[in-house]
Amino acid sequence: MLRFNSTLATSVAAVGLFLSVSPLVVAAPAAEVTPVQITAAHTPADHEAIASQYDAEAAAAEAQATEHEAMVQSYKVAANGPKGEMAKSMVVHCEALVKEYRAAAANYKALAVDHRKMAAEVGK
Repeated sequence: MLRFNSTLATSVAAVGLFLSVSPLVVAAPAAEVTPVQITAAHTPADHEAIASQYDAEAAAAEAQATEHEAMVQSYKVAANGPKGEMAKSMVVHCEALVKEYRAAAANYKALAVDHRKMAAEVGK
């Protein structure tokens, strides 16, 4: 039991340190692109503004994925202890969230690329 507590304490401290130095985790939430903004986009600057917002949303999604990756590691350690079954289910939960956040980030990045292409086309 003492070994488990020591391992858990070390893992929690490591995750805490990681989260304390990660600038993405403390970033402000990204502003969402609105349908009105999309409809009103007629200039290269309008499309670049939308692309920048999608870049911010991608970064926020990546930060969430990174945070949940750290949680996976913590829950894997806890899975060896008295609350093992619950921790094992949390590993699955967090791994699913990591996958979803990474997919969302990829989609936001693709939207940013498309709006930059629109900006280039409008500017011609």
